[in-house]
Amino acid sequence: MANERANQTVTLRDTRRLGYSEYGDASGKAVFHFNGSGGSRLEHPQDPTILTDLGVRLISTDRPGHGISDPQPDRKLLDWPDDVGQLADHLGIENFYLEGWSAGGPHALACAYKLPDRVLAGALVSGLAPPDRPNPYEGLPFAMKSLMVIGRNVPALVYLFRRMAYRMFQGDADKVGDRLASSFPEPDQKAIEESGSGEWLVENIQEGYRQGWDGPAQDDILINTPWGFKIEEIQARFDVWQGEIDKNVPLNQGEYQNELLPNSRLTVLPGQAHLYLLTHWREVLQALVN
Repeated sequence: MANERANQTVTLRDTRRLGYSEYGDASGKAVFHFNGSGGSRLEHPQDPTILTDLGVRLISTDRPGHGISDPQPDRKLLDWPDDVGQLADHLGIENFYLEGWSAGGPHALACAYKLPDRVLAGALVSGLAPPDRPNPYEGLPFAMKSLMVIGRNVPALVYLFRRMAYRMFQGDADKVGDRLASSFPEPDQKAIEESGSGEWLVENIQEGYRQGWDGPAQDDILINTPWGFKIEEIQARFDVWQGEIDKNVPLNQGEYQNELLPNSRLTVLPGQAHLYLLTHWREVLQALVN
């Protein structure tokens, strides 16, 4: 990737800067990628041939308060499509695809809902389901359930949680990598090793927390409180990808979204947890743009 395509910003109508990086085929099919929790615009396949083989122009974004994107006080989930639409205009892109990983999933759905004439199709990669669904805590481990509960009921405590996470990701990259890897289940550790993504994963998360913990905390609150729209009103096609044994976003969340979305197809990856995208970028993107 040419250096001039990385670490870019666009000034939005409200004077905020939105950060993004471009990867792959500069004249290819435009795919906007929305990062997972605490991630950044650095998310992209480590194998560059994936994007060039598929003819994909991947535009990976920093949400407000992440990386090099300015904060947006009192942000709502449905504000994000406005930012993406302005970025697309800036890049001369009329129609595009969406890819939302984990916490990026709700942001992809918001864009499909609010920009129906521009979104061609989307992919949810272990994307979180609406929080006001029946049995919202089903299958979640205690820590994830606790974060959802405080996100809904005591938002101020989310900032304390993310402050603790911020501290865990500071310091020597090797030590951070070891701490991070040990927190993942075996399938995720294997995905990191097979894809050679260890150093990149640390860099990605440290970049997401570049400005501190407010941006990731704001994300937690947005995705765990009512979104302001119904996903059953989205007409764009969505590929719903789920790891069979994912604990961060259990399989039931993907099944729920697949049931409600009018035009969707569910793919369950046996024996996979939450980080399978690291070894399945090609399959996900190929299904999305074809």
